[in-house]
Amino acid sequence: MSNPIPIEINSDADEFQNCFPSNTGSTAPLSLYDNSNIFKILTSQQLDDQLDQVDEEFDLLNQQMKNELQIDNFKSPLIQAFQVDMSSYITHEKLTKNSRRMQFEYENAKPKEREYVFQTFILNYIVNLSLDKYMHYILEKIIEVGPPKYRNIILDQIFNSINKLITDLYACKVMQKGLDIMAQFPQDSQNQFQKYINFIIDDNNFIKKLYTHKISNQIFQKCLEVFDGKSQHTLLLNLDKYILNNNQQQIELSTDQYGCLIVNKIIEILPKQIDQNSKQVANNIIMRAIENSSCLVRRQYANYIIQQILEKGQECHKRKLLDEYLVKDFVSMSMDKYGSNVAEKAIIYSGPQWRQKLWEEEVAVSEESFRKLVNDQFANYPIQRLYEYLTQEYRNEFFGYLQKLHESNFLNHHGQIVWKFALINLNTNRFAQRVNTKLNPQISSFQERNIQTSQQQVNQQYSANNQYQQYQSLLQQQQQYQQQQQLMYNYWIQQQQNPQQQPFDYQQYQAFLMQNTMMLQQSQQMYQQSQQFYPNFQNLQQNNSQIMQTLKMVQNQSD
Repeated sequence: MSNPIPIEINSDADEFQNCFPSNTGSTAPLSLYDNSNIFKILTSQQLDDQLDQVDEEFDLLNQQMKNELQIDNFKSPLIQAFQVDMSSYITHEKLTKNSRRMQFEYENAKPKEREYVFQTFILNYIVNLSLDKYMHYILEKIIEVGPPKYRNIILDQIFNSINKLITDLYACKVMQKGLDIMAQFPQDSQNQFQKYINFIIDDNNFIKKLYTHKISNQIFQKCLEVFDGKSQHTLLLNLDKYILNNNQQQIELSTDQYGCLIVNKIIEILPKQIDQNSKQVANNIIMRAIENSSCLVRRQYANYIIQQILEKGQECHKRKLLDEYLVKDFVSMSMDKYGSNVAEKAIIYSGPQWRQKLWEEEVAVSEESFRKLVNDQFANYPIQRLYEYLTQEYRNEFFGYLQKLHESNFLNHHGQIVWKFALINLNTNRFAQRVNTKLNPQISSFQERNIQTSQQQVNQQYSANNQYQQYQSLLQQQQQYQQQQQLMYNYWIQQQQNPQQQPFDYQQYQAFLMQNTMMLQQSQQMYQQSQQFYPNFQNLQQNNSQIMQTLKMVQNQSD
């Protein structure tokens, strides 16, 4: 048998080399593959590429596994709240509820969960979130209860865009919250707080426009509250230039729609001032407002400054304003559209002496003056308020003047309103007096009935005690009769068994039965009268019925 032809098995390298153009006799130009060591290089490169690909696939699978594990059953409530779909098709009600839920969950979450949420959902979107109607509350909550480092990051990013954000309604609220918290914990945010202070107290053209801005003026009101010391004094000095002072910039905060709110805040914080320099500046502003009250009360927005002094101002400022300015200007002020509001507040927040002075020197000085005020379309409102706060003596005088004008037909439409108001008030007072006069005797009679009722209860208790004593004595007698009855019954039985003994005395026995019957009837009456007090009488009644049956049996046998 011939030997088989051996099969030659070439290696991968030989097969790969046979594909090279140089080995096949091809006339193609030499290439990279003509290098003899290229096989080793390519195989190692392919291996590295495969390893990199495997690593990428592993990382991808690991990330997918991590995402799969974070399903709702494993996610914390805080993460679930932040991952809720915030698309436009969700209603505002759901957005509001979700915002509140996020705030609540963040406040109760663990530090690691807060860190994950901040890094994932907050860090890269702070400016956009501060402009959002619902999400700006989340930034406020993080500033309030979150770690100081997160608070500082938020405040830094907002400060970088402060020229844009300070005029936005929602971002302005975030800044106010930040100022409030930084003032409470200045050691945690020293750099951030100082940057905001420097921006606020810088008296440049941009800041001047913000004083009268609809949104930005809220920042200055908040700063007046939270600033202290030198920063507050500097801010007050800047504002002082534009409040009832001659300035070249033509900025007057007291008569501006929003600037007057800053002046009102200065009046409000004055009693809380500790720094004497700041208090002096604020006091100068208020005194200038009092001196110019005749003009301010007739302005559309400035009249609120005078009302603020009457409501929340210090007593010395209030008395000076009332006694030296408003009482003399009351008539003309009351007949003004805006001044009538101040006149009402003056009557409400002044004392009885000032109202008496106002009535005697200004209102009731003449019938013409009174009629002018009553019939005026604006003055009739403070006149009604004056009638309401006057004492009874001056109220009667007021009603007399008013009744005289009514009978003379000198009251117009507005005067008729005052007449009806006074008449209703008078009838109400009279009705209250009648009720009081009728109610007092009823109250006294009610008290007498209470006394009688209490006395009856005492008497009933006393009679009940007497009945109980009678019951005790009756019970003792009943026991004695039972013993006697038992002895007599035993004696009668013995006589029936042994007739030779001494004969039984039936007359004595009949007397005993009659006496015992009377006692039983008495006990029954006592039981009926005192059953509600002493249930033990029921046992006595049962014993009496048994005794009666026994006695009747003995009597029947004796007969």
